[in-house]
Parts: sequence; C-alpha cells; structure tokens
Amino acid sequence: MSQEKTDKIVVIGASEHNLKNVSLEIPRNTLTVFTGVSGSGKSSLAFDTIFKEGQRRFVESLSAYARQFLGQSDKPRVEHMEGLSPTISVDQKTVNRSSRSTVGTVTEVYDHYRLLFARLGKPHCPQCGTRITSQNPEQITDYAYLDGLNELCLILAPMVQERKGEYRKELEEWAAQGFVRARVDGEVRRLDEEIRLARYEKHTIELVVDRLKITAEEKSRFTESVEKALLLGNGMAILHYRKRSTENDNEMHQDEDHLFSQLMACPSCQIALPEMEPRLFSFNAPQGACPTCNGIGQTSTFTEEKLCNSNMSVLDGAIECFTEKGNLMYTRIDQRHVRKLLGTFGISKKSLWKNLSVEQRQLILYGNTKMKLGVRNIFRFPGMLLKKLDKEQWAGFIPILKFVNRFVKGPLEKFQHISICPDCTGRRLNKMALAVKFNGRDISSLSSDSIEVSISFFEKIKLTETEQKIGRDIFREIMDRLNFLNDVGVGYLALDRSASSLSGGEGQRIRLASQVGSGLQGVLYVLDEPSIGLHQSDNINLIRTLRKLRDRGNTVLVVEHDEETIRSADHLVDIGPTAGMGGGHITAQGSLKNIIETPESITGQFLSGNEKINIPGMRRPPSEEKITIHGASYNNLRNIDCEIPLGLFVAVAGVSGSGKSSLIDGILKKALTSHLMKDSKEKPGDHKKISGLEKVDRVIKIDQTPIGRTPRSNPATYTKVLDPIRELFSMTPEAKARGYKKGRFSFNVKGGRCEDCQGAGLKTIEMQFLSDVQIPCDICRGKRFNSETLQIFYKNRTIQDVLEMTVKEAESFFSAVPKIHAILQTLLDVGLGYIKLGQPSTTLSGGEAQRVKISSELRKKATGNTIYILDEPTTGLHFQDIRLLLSCLNELVDQGNTVLVIEHNLDVLKVADHVIELGPGGGQYGGELVCDGPPEYLAEKQTLTGKFLKQIFSEDANSKSCNFVDEGQVVDEKSVNIQRLGEQNSLEFKDLEDQNIRNLITQRDILIKGASKNNLRHVDVCIPNSKMTVITGVSGSGKTSLAFDTIFAEGQARYLESLSTYARRFLGRMDKAPVDAIDGLSPAIAINQKSTGRNPRSTVATTTEIYDYLRLLYARIGKAHCPKTGKPLIGYSSSSAAAYCTEHFDGERVELLAPLYLPGSSKIFLLDHPKNLSNVIDSLVKEGFVRININGEPIRLDEWDEIITDQKVQDGLEFTRNTTVDLVIDRLLVSKVDQKRLAEAIENAFHRGHGLVKICMTDKNGETEILSETPANVESGFFQLEELTPRMFSFNSHVGACPACDGLGVFSDTNEALCSDCDGERLKPEFRSVTINDLNISKFCQLSIAEARTKIENWIFTENQHTIAEQALGEIITRLKFMEDVGLDYLTLDQKTSTLSGGEAQRIRLASQIGSGLVGVMYVLDEPTIGLHARDTSRLIKTLKQMRDRGNSVIMVEHDLDTIRQADHIIDIGPGAGHYGGRISAFGSPSEISAKKETLTGQYLSGKKSISVPERCRPLKPDYALSVSGATANNLKKLDVRFPLGVFTVVTGVSGSGKSSLVVDVLQRKLEKELNGKQVKPGEHQSISGIEQLESMMVINQDPIGRTPRSNPATYSKVMEPIRNLFSSMPEARERGYKKGRFSFNGKEGRCPNCEGQGFHLIEMHFLSDVWVKCDQCKGKRYNRETLAVSYKGFTIADVLEMEISQAVEVFSSQPRIKRILKTMEEVGLGYMKLGQAGNTLSGGEAQRLKLSTELARRSRGTTLYILDEPTTGLHVDDVARLLKVLHRLVDQGHSVLIIEHNLEVIKTADWVIDLGPEGGDRGGRIVYQGIPKNCISKPESYTGKFLEPSFNLTGESRALMSN
Repeated sequence: MSQEKTDKIVVIGASEHNLKNVSLEIPRNTLTVFTGVSGSGKSSLAFDTIFKEGQRRFVESLSAYARQFLGQSDKPRVEHMEGLSPTISVDQKTVNRSSRSTVGTVTEVYDHYRLLFARLGKPHCPQCGTRITSQNPEQITDYAYLDGLNELCLILAPMVQERKGEYRKELEEWAAQGFVRARVDGEVRRLDEEIRLARYEKHTIELVVDRLKITAEEKSRFTESVEKALLLGNGMAILHYRKRSTENDNEMHQDEDHLFSQLMACPSCQIALPEMEPRLFSFNAPQGACPTCNGIGQTSTFTEEKLCNSNMSVLDGAIECFTEKGNLMYTRIDQRHVRKLLGTFGISKKSLWKNLSVEQRQLILYGNTKMKLGVRNIFRFPGMLLKKLDKEQWAGFIPILKFVNRFVKGPLEKFQHISICPDCTGRRLNKMALAVKFNGRDISSLSSDSIEVSISFFEKIKLTETEQKIGRDIFREIMDRLNFLNDVGVGYLALDRSASSLSGGEGQRIRLASQVGSGLQGVLYVLDEPSIGLHQSDNINLIRTLRKLRDRGNTVLVVEHDEETIRSADHLVDIGPTAGMGGGHITAQGSLKNIIETPESITGQFLSGNEKINIPGMRRPPSEEKITIHGASYNNLRNIDCEIPLGLFVAVAGVSGSGKSSLIDGILKKALTSHLMKDSKEKPGDHKKISGLEKVDRVIKIDQTPIGRTPRSNPATYTKVLDPIRELFSMTPEAKARGYKKGRFSFNVKGGRCEDCQGAGLKTIEMQFLSDVQIPCDICRGKRFNSETLQIFYKNRTIQDVLEMTVKEAESFFSAVPKIHAILQTLLDVGLGYIKLGQPSTTLSGGEAQRVKISSELRKKATGNTIYILDEPTTGLHFQDIRLLLSCLNELVDQGNTVLVIEHNLDVLKVADHVIELGPGGGQYGGELVCDGPPEYLAEKQTLTGKFLKQIFSEDANSKSCNFVDEGQVVDEKSVNIQRLGEQNSLEFKDLEDQNIRNLITQRDILIKGASKNNLRHVDVCIPNSKMTVITGVSGSGKTSLAFDTIFAEGQARYLESLSTYARRFLGRMDKAPVDAIDGLSPAIAINQKSTGRNPRSTVATTTEIYDYLRLLYARIGKAHCPKTGKPLIGYSSSSAAAYCTEHFDGERVELLAPLYLPGSSKIFLLDHPKNLSNVIDSLVKEGFVRININGEPIRLDEWDEIITDQKVQDGLEFTRNTTVDLVIDRLLVSKVDQKRLAEAIENAFHRGHGLVKICMTDKNGETEILSETPANVESGFFQLEELTPRMFSFNSHVGACPACDGLGVFSDTNEALCSDCDGERLKPEFRSVTINDLNISKFCQLSIAEARTKIENWIFTENQHTIAEQALGEIITRLKFMEDVGLDYLTLDQKTSTLSGGEAQRIRLASQIGSGLVGVMYVLDEPTIGLHARDTSRLIKTLKQMRDRGNSVIMVEHDLDTIRQADHIIDIGPGAGHYGGRISAFGSPSEISAKKETLTGQYLSGKKSISVPERCRPLKPDYALSVSGATANNLKKLDVRFPLGVFTVVTGVSGSGKSSLVVDVLQRKLEKELNGKQVKPGEHQSISGIEQLESMMVINQDPIGRTPRSNPATYSKVMEPIRNLFSSMPEARERGYKKGRFSFNGKEGRCPNCEGQGFHLIEMHFLSDVWVKCDQCKGKRYNRETLAVSYKGFTIADVLEMEISQAVEVFSSQPRIKRILKTMEEVGLGYMKLGQAGNTLSGGEAQRLKLSTELARRSRGTTLYILDEPTTGLHVDDVARLLKVLHRLVDQGHSVLIIEHNLEVIKTADWVIDLGPEGGDRGGRIVYQGIPKNCISKPESYTGKFLEPSFNLTGESRALMSN
C-alpha cells in the first residue's frame, strides 16, 4: 500500500440509514469536523460507519472469549474502508449516571484508592481504635527481648476468656497433656490441685506454656514456646513480664501482661479484620458496603407525609399508593382489605386522615402484629390477609410496601423519604473498611476532597522505602489521573460526588481527560458534539484538548455544529443538503474556504454571513408578572434570589457546573409540578420560598427524547394526524359498502394490516455479528396493509400512499380537510416538511423529535400562562435548525407564554428577551447570580457570557468575513506543531541517560523510560514509529520482558480502558507495566504461535471465523431438505397459502380441513387417538364448527349424540390408529376476489390443525393436498420444528452436533474411526440436509481454500438472498483471499488446527491481521519465524513489510539473522542473560549494529563470528538405524524412511510438509509406547524396526522446569540433594540434630515461617503489576535464623542459593558429586545463572539447556535417542552455537540426536539430513532428499538445498560433481 493511502481514511459506498452510497477521503492525523443540518446523516457516517468498523476490526484481534462480552459488534453497511485505526468514541452518554457512580469511580481514581488502602492502609480496631498488626513468633520474640531482657517471663496461651462454666474436663485434659500450671482468673495455680469454679460465673483461664528468664541463651526455647502458645491460643499469646527500665526511666515497673496476636485482630476487643483486599473498600461490593444503606449512603423509608393525603378518608384514597382499579400498587390487596380493616378496628369510613387519632394512623400504617409477608399472601392469595383480619391481626401498609419494594423499586420511590444513613453517616462503607487508615485518613475522608486538594495531599506524603516500592505504580496512576482532570478544568469536583449530578459539560471533560491521559497515538477518536453543555469559555479549553489529541499523532473526527469548533478544524465535511431522505450526500468537503465557496452548502452560507440568525430589532418589554425564587441553595447554589419574568423568552446561561440545571430543573420545574399537580410527589431542591407560581397554569418540558421507541411509532401517530386520516378513509363509499371502520386502516392491529409481516412492511433478518438485514415482505411488498385494505382509495391514493407522503405533499393533498390540514401546517411551520408521515420515529434525529413535540404544542389552544422549559434545545442542531427552532419558540412566546431555556449557544442568547447568568465558575466556585437582564446589559457588564455577547453585538453583519490562510501557512503551522511537540517530548524525557537516545526522538516515536519488568535494568529506549523493529539478544536477556510485558501490555491496556467497564471485566487482567513513563504508544495487538486453538474441535474454518459466517449464511438462506427423502421442505403463511390456492385451484370448489388426527404422522395433534373424539365434540360445537370428516366421510357435529348411540353407525365407524379425523373449517369457491376469506380460513385451519391445513378438492373426487405452516415434507412426515439458527450448524453446540460422536466426527475411543452416523460431517442429519447451491456446510468445508473461493464466487442467488448474504459473503471471500496470499491455499477448511504446523498457525493469525486493514496499530510479534522454513520466512517478511507500509509499527522479538537484516531498526539487549542482561547493548539500523564489534549480534551480522561447518560428517553404520515403513499419518504419502543412529540427524522441509507427523506422531509415539510404556497411539504406519538397538528415548523441549518460584536449577538438576546432605553433616548441624530436610526451604522446620521459604512476599496489585517485597523477617534469605547458623566454608545454605554456578564450582571443588553436576551446567553456558533462580523466570532456551546438562551429568545408562522439536526456538545465534556443542557432545558419547529444524545453522552441522516436501499440505508428505547436508544442494526440487548453498560456498563445478 502506498504511503499516500496510509495518510487517508478511505470510505467507499457507505449506506447506513439515509447515507446515499457515500464515498470520501479523510486526511489522517487531522482534526476533522462533520457538520450539516440535523438528520442529514453525520452520525450515521461518523459513528455507525467509521467508528463501528474501526472498533470492530480491533476487537476481532482479541481472544474469542473476550469478544463474546463486548456486545454485538455489527459490520456497517459500507462497501470498502481502508486506512482505519482502532477507534474510541467520546460522547456525553459514556459517563455512568447510576446512583452508585461517583467522579472517583468513573475516572477510576477510586479503584486505585481501593488498591492503595488494601496494600498500604493501616488497619485499626473499629471499636477501640487500636492499631492492628499481625505478628509471627520471631517478631514477638524480638519485641520481648527488646522490651524485657533479663526479666522473668510467663508464656501463656489464652484458652477461656470471660465465659461461664466449671471447665473440669478441660483442666483434666490439659494436665494429661503434660501442662503443669494455668492462670485461673488472674491467679497461677497447679493443675494437679483441685480447682473448683462457680458454674454460673465468668472465668478466664490461660495455660502456662513455659516459665523462663529472657536471656540470649534461651532465645531458641523462647521462640518455640511462643509458637506453641499461639497454636494453643488460636493465634493469641500472652507474655507476662516486667518491662525493662531505661536510663531516663526511674519508675519501677510491675509485671504486666503483653497480649500478642498472630491474626489481623484486635487483641483487646477480639474483633478480627477481614482480608485486606480492594473489594473491602468498595461500596458496590457486599464486603465493603454499609449493611444499613447497602452502600448508597442514604436510606429510603416509607413515611406518613409522603404516603398519605390528610384531606381524604382512607376509603376515598388517603393512602395514595392505591391504583385507579382500587388495589395497592403491584399487589392484590384491594378495597375489601381496607373496608375489613376499618370495620374490624372500628375506624370511621368517612373520617379524614387528619382527623384520625395517632393510634389509628399507626395501626393502619404499621399494623398491630409482626406478620410473615411473602409472595403468597401479598401477590397471589390476598384472602390470607383477610383471614388474619378476622383474628384482628393486621400487618400494616408500610411493612407490606417494604416487602413489595424489594421487587419493584422505581415507582414506589415517590412515597419514600430519603435521609442520610445513620450508621455510615453517608460514607457508604462499613465500619471495618473505615477503620483502615492511610496517612491518618480513611478512604471516605480522602475521597471527599476535591481533585485540587487531593493532588496537594499526594504531593506532600512521606513514605518508607517498602511503601515506595509497593505504591510506586499506584501513586503514579493516581497522580496522572488527578492531574489530567485538573488540567481540563474540573479540579473543583470532589471525588465522592455522584456522577448523576454532573452537568453534561463536566461529564464530557472527565471522559476527554481520561483519553488525553492514556497517551495513545495512532488512534481514531470520534466525538459526538463535544461542545454540548460547554460555555464558550470552556469551549476554548475543549478545542485545545482536541488539538492536543491530534498533535499526539491521532485522527480526531468530530460531529459538531459549534461555529468556533468548525473554524478550528483542519478538514471539514458538510453532509446534506437537507435532512432525512433529502440528505445523506457529501455537499462539500475540504478547508473552511472550500465549504464557504460551495453554494449548495447551507453551512457555508452561514459561515460566510450570507445566511444568519438576526438579532431582534426590539426586545419584548418585561411585564409585572414574574416568578421569584428565594434562597435557592440546592447542590452548589449559594442561597440566591432569582426573578424569572413571565411572558418572555428567558435564557439561563453560565459555565458548566455553575448551577443552571439545579436552579431550573431541580427547584423551579419541580415546584411548578407540585403546585399544579397536587398529587405530585416531586420535591423541589432546597430553597426558602417561591412566589408567583399561581400565575402559571401549565408547565411543559420539551426535550430531544424520541417520540417513540419502536418503528411502529411515527410523526403521523404522535401528532394524532393519522386519526382523522383513517376516519376519512373509512368514510369513502367503498369502505362503507364493505363495512370497514377506521381501525381497518391501522397497520398496528389485525384486520387491515398484512399478517405476514404484521404491518411492518419489512422483515428483519437477524445477522448476529453482521448488520441486520431488512427485506420487503414477500406478500405485501413492503406496503404494510393487505390487498383488500389497499383497494380503498381517497383521491386515487391508498392509506399506504399517504404514509409515504412527505409532510409538504400531505399538506397540499389534504388542504380541503381543515382538521388534517391544521396539524400538517404546524409540522410545516417548524421546518419538517421533508419528513414522511409514516417515517419510523426511531430514525428521527433529536432535533427532529424536538420539533415534532413543539408542533404538537403549537396547535394546542394557547392559555397564555404556560411555561415551556427546554434544557439545551440546540443540541445536535445546525444553524439552519436553530433558526427554525427560535422561530417556533418565539411563536409560543407571542401567544403569551413563557419560554425558559438553559443554553450556552450564543445564537439563542442573543435573541432572548432576558438572560440570567450564573457562575462565575463551576462547582464550589459557582452557584451565584452573576447578572440578569437583556443580553445587551450582560454585554455592558462584561460578565463571562457578556464578553462573548459583546463581540457578537459589535460585529457588523455585512463585515463578517473569513480570513483564509494559504497552503504555505498551513504547512508552517504544522511544522510549528511538530517542533512544539518535539520540545515537549524532550522536556518529558530530558533526564534520559543516553544523549543518543534523546537525539532519536521524533514526533511519533515510542519513548520508554525506566522499564524494569523482570530482569530489565531501568531501561530507557526509543523505538521509531511506523517502522519494522527487531528486538534481539541472547536467550534470557530480557527481550520478551520489554516487547510483551512492557510495550504490548501497556499499549493494549490503555486501549482497553476506553471500552465499557462491563466489557473490561471479561478481558483478562491487563496488568500495567512497571515503567516510569511510556509515550507514543498505539493500541497493541500481539501475534504469537499460541493463539491458534489446539483442541480437536478447532478447524481452519473456525479459527479464521469463516465457519461463523458460513453458519450464518446457511441459517439465513440455506435451503432445508428432508433428511429421509432429500426433497425440499416447504412452509406457508396464511397469505402465501391463499396465494398458492389461487394459483393452483382458481375457480374450483374446495373444502379446507384442519387435521385433528393424521395416521402415521409424528406430529402432535389435538387428538392423541381417534377414540377420544367424543371428549372434544362439545367444545368444537361451542366454537361454532359444524362438521368433521372421519376417513373422508362428513358428519355433522350437532348429530353426534344420535350417531354415537346408533349401533349400525357405530359398527361402521372404526376409531383405530389408521382413522383420519379432520375438522371442516370452510367450504368455498377459490377466487382472487375473496382472498381475505380464504386467508382467514387457512389461518384458522393452521391454528386448529397444529400447523397443517388439508385442502380437499370436491370437484376432483375428494383429492387432498396438505400444506404445512412450518417447513416440512408432509409425505415423509418430517417437520422442521424451529427456524434455522447459526447454532444448528455448530458442531460445538449440543443443538447442532451429531449426538453419536458429540460433534467430533470420529470416535476417539476406537482409534478415531469415522462416525458411522454422520460420516465424519459432525452435524445432525436435519442440518446436514440444508444446502446452498446443492452443497451442505460440511461438504463445503471439505474444499481447499482455493476451491472454496472459486465455488463461493460462482454461487447464484435471488435478489432477496443476495441482499441477506452480501455482508457474510464479503467477509468469507476476504478471509479466503488473504489465506491464499500467505500461501495457505492448499489447506482444507475442515482441517483440524491440532494438525497444523507452527508456521501454518502463525500465517493464519497474520492473515487475519492483514485482513483487518488497520492503520496506526502496534503489532508485537514473538519470534514469527519459529517453525518457518527459510523459503516461508521470505513470505513472512513480505507480509510484515506490508503491515508496516500501511502505517503500523511492527515490533518483533527475533533471532533469525535474515529477518534481523530486513529490519528498519534493531535493539540488541544484553550483554548476557539473566541478571547479566536487561540492558540496551546497542540500537540502530542493521548496518550500524554490524559495525559495533562489542555486541554478539553485531559480530554475527558482520560475519566476524559464525557457526562453522564440520570438516566431515560422521560415518553411518550399515545396520545401526531405525527404519519406518509405510508412514501415512496426516499428509505423509506411505513413506519409507531410515533414521541412522549414532549420528546427528536433522529432519527439515517447508511448513506443513509432514516433519512433525513423521518424527513426533509416528516415530516418537511408537518409541514412547515401546521403551517408556506410555499409553499413546502412534500415527498411521506399517512398521518400525531397529527399536531394540536403543536403551532409552528422551524428548527435550523448552517447557518450563517448574511452574512455581520454588523450582530452581539446584532442585531440577538434583544438585540440591548432595548440598543439603553436606550441610547436615557439618558439626554444628549434627550437634543440633539437624537432618538434611532442615536445609530445604520447602520444609517447615528450616524455612522462614513468615514468607514460608520464598524470601519475598507477593503483593497482588490487581490491575497494576504485582510487586515482590523482601521478607522483613529473613531479609530474603528464605531460612530461619537457626538454620542459617550452619555454614560450609563460611557460606550458609542461603548464600549457596545466591551463588552463580561458576562460583559454586569453585566452592564445591572438593565435593566430586556436586562438582560434576555444576561443571556440566557451566559447560552448557549456564555459569552465569544462580542456583536458586526461580524456575518460572528462566527463558525457554535456558530451560532447554538445563535439561540437556542434567542429561549430560547423568551416569551413562546405555544408548539414548534424544528427540528435539525446533530446539533453536528463542535462541540467539550464540546460544545456538552453544546448543550444537552440547548436542554433538551427546553424539560423541555414543548417543543419537534427532532434530526437527528449519534453522540453517543447525542443518549445515548435521551428519544426516532428511528433507520433506516439496510443498506443504496435500502437496507435501514426500521425501525430497536424504543424505549429508552438502549434497542437498544438488537437488533442484529441494528448497532447503537452495538456501543451504551459501553456507558451503560451492562453485558451479563442485555442484556438477555432486549431482553426478
């Protein structure tokens, strides 16, 4: 792809909603604004097309498990898109508005607070406030020795604490166990004396475990006694001693108790704290939430004030939660209960509530008995409560409502009083959580601070070294988030502020702050009107933020109407020219100048000043009438008084968060509602009083919510214009003649609508992960009504024609009908002449919905006393729409009403009669009345809003012009931006150690500072963006730690944070990398060889998702056939069955029958046996049926009783299983005129016949034909009971899988024999019988990729089928093509992924990424050349360069020299492995690295160092070999192969040629079975001979030597055993009686009890990187003090584990057994490794060499065959050289080595080469060459030979000799 294309986003053929096949190009890395009139298609293009496709493509790169939780990601309706990056949307709906969400939770600051308190919080007792700590025996001992040295001490175990009882039995048991004394109630007594305790008094008993003096000599005994006391006392111990006096302490101390706890519990109060986990501090989790308020901070209680109307009697409705039907809401408790209650307790039925006594009111509300309430007596059987009233027992209405409230909360809230929770005082958390402190503050206290105060707190805290280590990442994340929030101007917000109270502007800025904070680049941000809710002053900050996102290297797309934002854009796209069906075109695009110069652009006309919203020449004078709000103090309002004049256009303005909505929505609207609706439960916000309410008779809020939630709602139904139109149609002569009422002309009710589509006109085909497809109904052709209804005309138009009219057309059409014309005229007046009357309401924009509502208000009769409240009505409106809106609002004011608007838009403010400005700031800095009056007055006063108004007033309308910049200036500006960004980056990374790195910094490079994952040594590095970078270095040097654990982890984590909180829960734990800073990151995608499924159910088709699309295709357009006969299944609706009858039986007389019993059918009918017919006769008669047919003979139902009693008739009627019973539905003459009767009769027959109708042709001797409602083959009795779904074609689902083989296609327990039921096709027979173009899904998958593409491109479809299949077909063909492009055309779609080679799996994964077409992504690859032959490597590099050239960064960990040479940039990590690595040895281009002699990579690249070819190959012994005959496993072609023994043999060949099938599946498994006794099944072959010549066989791989940190080189190599023996033989060990087990950190006796022998504590940091902290007790040494007292040559056992192997060889030089094992490890290049290094930190290469060294060190046990499968995986060339040295040493010792390998360095050193091929898959599986490596070159068909040639540097003459 050319560079020109990667600089653009290309969209071709976008047709979502009203888009008209739009094609456009958008420049990348720009701020692009989409604008146009409301409803023109802006959001359809920006969100429903570009955003949706960008996110869908990235999400497809995630795991299949993760994707299922990310919601249905539909593919938009667009032909082609390229240049897309991963997308993130920022809109106003993103902030969670639930009552549980706060600023802290939305920004995730609170999540980090929870982690901070869980890891660094100090727990205190919630009761007494004592600091709680957990102490181990050694810590308790140390404390006692510090506090009471040389004092006598009693060590006591608390056994009974303040409990009643005699405890005789317990005292006897303790004495029997050997204890001598106990302290009973404070007195030490001997247990052998008689101790009598009062049974009913409380006692305290402590066992005396030991008595001793606290001296150094007794320390070991003291520790053991404390340990025993803790064990006996359940974690509690008491030390009774006298505290030691200090020099400055002259006071004499008494002996006193010192209580210690091993548990996290208060020793005094015995309160145990739960585990310190983050969820303990979550008010949304039961572990942390206050139990009283459930974490809300407020309690809701039903109160008399809210529940009762004091001026009504109980019987008349004093208790207001009764419905109009007379029942208590949501219950079956009704007026019977009320009357019974009043009568039982003698309460007057007529007494008003206020006149009842307190006792009576309490009785009614709270009852007189505690009664068990449940579903039975409240919801199901209310009579149970009536019976209780008979016994004078009443539960009370409030307890009943409390029970109901558990199930139905919302509607009952208005009857509840909300108050601060008394237990947590609004802090939401339980006492345990609030008892944990950090720096003296609990988490609730810290969260109540504003963002500004919080920043100050964290800047000033002082931490210990351990706290700094644990909290480093936490503090970084908290400070980053707080600073970004402060930077976007919301620093005044408190973190515990409810998210639901945030203004739109505040929510928008919070979301934007998180995106700026993510620091991503290469992302496509799509924003939906970010200026909504923002004051003009805030808008400047917004534009600055958008530019900051752009300057980072992102593309920013903004749907916007704000003029300032439009003028700030780099690129503009104007969509129009009008709204709805008249829109969906690109009117103009380009620079601001281009838009203005396009005459068709309405936007351009307004921007140029040719069109404008005029300032009124004269404003309406204020009247005397007004509403005055006194002392408004709701939310942040500061006790203000505010006057709102009536009869004017009033606007309320002010910055975001200044209190506008609090004043108007929170106080005024609720007060007006309460005043006008006496039964309203609306409670206005805090204020003193409101005067003037009586001057208003109506309050109406007009917003932009949809006018309907379903497509059945439309402008005609909402405005009620459809009612008179339907009435008009029903008055036509023909309608009257047919008896049609107006209901006949509604598509929402039966009668006139088409029943096939139920009046929708369209059928929606659900396409699951593709966009749903809508196709016209086959019966009504999209007209919604049945043919009879459409035969009624008014002025030559049907009802459907009217619904298809625009408002403008309809207004002209119905001009003579005043009732209809008046409504249509108001729609026309508000500028909606272009919308259709029947347009679904769900397709109307917010602005259009708002104007439909206004039009409804305009046609109502004006009272002149109405207040219309609009909150930001210009949202989503273009200048043109705003002008129309203002015209409508002014018309309402001209009728004498008041329009009150909350608004920031200056076009609205400048035309208002009166403006009220709140402020001056937001949050705590707002809430004051800044100014009010006409707009000119605000301009004069120079308020914040006034300044902007003054600017507008001062501009002359005619002089308004646009200053253009030429292209040179634009370029200049961009270069300034680049320079500025470069300076910014330089500042951020100014303290980088290496000046060369700083010089490399460019605008979009990836900059990493302080990476310290695993063995990385605080690495600083710069990686060029949009380049192919290789990270290389010796095995274990830290490559993967940098590439994957740092760069990839951080890149993907940052992008995933943009997804929904719900989705992120299922995406696995994305840990933050331990790094100081990373800048320039893009969203990251990892490609490795572990991604492809290896289970037996996974196939090439499932892995590539081709099978998912095939399942969808077969479910939606597949043709079902009968699995018995193969005939097609046919199903009919009542309409299509009527059409069938008309077509085949027109003019014939037929009888329509409903089968009640059909012999031989598997279908369930009304009768399970004909003999039961008598049981249903009465019900059939009642339903109006007249006849039935029995065996074709008619019988009248009204004569049934006579017939059944007539013996002769009875004898003639035989009710057996062969008797047919049919109900006669109708008898009629088939005619096109009477279609309705025919369809209704068939529908009735389907209903009675359980989906079948029998058509009896009376004119043809009673011939019958049966039609089925469900698809069926009636003759064979096969019925398709359910509609086809994709799951039915899944062999991994019980719905579709063959039950015999469980969808595997084979029987795994019988040598994988083909399943006899499904013949290996894996599906049930009924789903195998579904075909497309005569091919079922299983047969299709048996095709190769090339064949499948040819087949699918030649499929023929009907028009409807093509519409449905189009998207899925496109996806399948695209995937097949990319598979072909990477050379996998030979694979079949049903090939199991477990049989794929590593190279094939890798290329499948790569193909899917190429197919995604993403741009700006960072691809991180882990050794992509693994498993690839040299020939395939060149293909791979071509693919990677293709991804790079598209505008992506490709970063790979790699050792292959050819691949390294192709890189743009190389980072060499080293210089050694393990703790000798983790540094940047060199970086630069391949030529620059080659010139650096000090690096190993450079030496190999330059050729200064290389692996030499052996002078000669080892000779073969004639009969010393393994011979395999007739190998046919997988793709092997009956191979006969000879594997020579006693030599170094390499099996090679291209990917998929059959290497693993031959060596692993056949040979290795056979040897494992014969030599090792393993129960495995070898691959198919005839025989293997020569096995008897081997003593053993061993497979050496790169699997970890252990899964836990406890495994290490010392334990794996078994050297630890003789070392422990040595230590146990030391004099000091023998003296103490220490055995060798004492020196194991896995055994309890010798290890440190605090860390259990690990030396470190793992601090789990959840979404941050886990931290390992050195154990405080053993200081990382793993053992306890007693064990470390033993040494050898001055080294303790802990010192030995910290030794490098080379040092250990010297230390143990006098110990032959130990030295031999260690020396072997040193010889294989592991001398640098520490003996105690955790096994799970070793690289694959290190683990492999450790295994080899263990084999080499083992005493010879006969000849062994060593099998290695690609052992060079993860190995640097230098590591390969070491490996080869070891392997050749094994051969020299008389063993055999057999390797599967592609690495040419290995192949050229072999004694024997077996080359398979010549290609992969079915074209492989043959022997191309076998012999010595050198001669392979002479084989022209051998790819291996071609690539080996340079290694031998042969001349042409030499090759000729070899070929001869």
